[in-house]
Amino acid sequence: MRTGTSSIVVAAFVGPGTVLTCASAGVDFGYALGWVLVFATVAAFVLQSYTAGTGILARRGLGEAIRAELSAPRVRRAATGLVVLGLWIGCAAFELGNLIGAASGVTAFLDVSFDQRWLVALLAGCAAGILLLDLRALIHVFTALVVGMSGLFLVGLASAPVDWGAALTGLTMPQVPEGGVVRVLALVGTTVVTYNLFLHPSAAKQYWADTDDRAAAWRGELRGMAFFLPVGGLVSFSILAAGATLSGTTSGLEDVGAFATLLEPVAGSFARLCFGLGLFAAGLTSSLTAPLAAAAGTCEVLGWDSEPTSLPYRAVWGSVLAAGLGVGLVGWDPLPAIVAAQAANGLLLPIIAGFVMYLTLRQQVVSLPVWYHVLGGGVVLLCGGLGLRTLWWVAQQI
Repeated sequence: MRTGTSSIVVAAFVGPGTVLTCASAGVDFGYALGWVLVFATVAAFVLQSYTAGTGILARRGLGEAIRAELSAPRVRRAATGLVVLGLWIGCAAFELGNLIGAASGVTAFLDVSFDQRWLVALLAGCAAGILLLDLRALIHVFTALVVGMSGLFLVGLASAPVDWGAALTGLTMPQVPEGGVVRVLALVGTTVVTYNLFLHPSAAKQYWADTDDRAAAWRGELRGMAFFLPVGGLVSFSILAAGATLSGTTSGLEDVGAFATLLEPVAGSFARLCFGLGLFAAGLTSSLTAPLAAAAGTCEVLGWDSEPTSLPYRAVWGSVLAAGLGVGLVGWDPLPAIVAAQAANGLLLPIIAGFVMYLTLRQQVVSLPVWYHVLGGGVVLLCGGLGLRTLWWVAQQI
């Protein structure tokens, strides 16, 4: 049975940023924010089901849909500029963090300290080799990495002294501790990822291109999502719960690479090994998906050949990977690029979320119940809140 492309969604949102956000939430607030990850996973499922509808039911990537639906030249140019700025610059800026996160996982696993630049370069080369594979082979790679990463984090969690009663309460009883509002939004924002809205429909469109029954293909994609997205949410919660075991033993978590090391005194060396390898897998998967998302969205919105084996597609993902690596090796500060990209993403997320819902409403292949569209509308409003939070962060940086 084909499970579709949803493993690529989990590979994208469970990265070093998610590890740091979830771990620090556990360190600062214990298990209290576990429910946020349940909510965020449901929101991601609803939103990505609409992106799957764009790719499978409408047979268009999101960038293609933008070019087709926005006929006014000025509006199209503005949308194109936002997409390129938010995707290419954003993915290039965050690629450095992905590569460094993967390298940090290796050093935590080996329990050594050394200059990571050459390890980052080696990982970038490995990522480039993997990205040369065709789409179906890439999906198999992502599936294996997601399953392996999930197993590592869950086995590592089993070694930690988790208070399972408190963990269950955190999962099922919504509460926002004092000072926790910003962290709630951060946990949702690290799960509902803007560039997945471009990556998922592009991958789904190509993966199911040989299936004439589009309704059946969409149902197949949803079955895969029903497995992989909860797995991603479970991984995020395992990281938060592991962080909760450090609550009271450390004042905060500023460096994702330090997480596995800090965990060793309370959970043992085996937990450090598992979480170190899990961080490596999370960094590697994100270092693969970020360039792919930039390539898919940029090529589609500019009208270039968006086949994964085409020269323009490979040139875009190659430039993202090279930019992330170059910034890391030279030592430039990526913050200005991150600020610019986050400003674009703050504007993009609610607009694109509403747009993919609109596209799915317009298709005539399947009929969705009214309650599902109401739920989708709620998720779009949530994306508006996340976009405002991002813009607030940008304003603080300027």
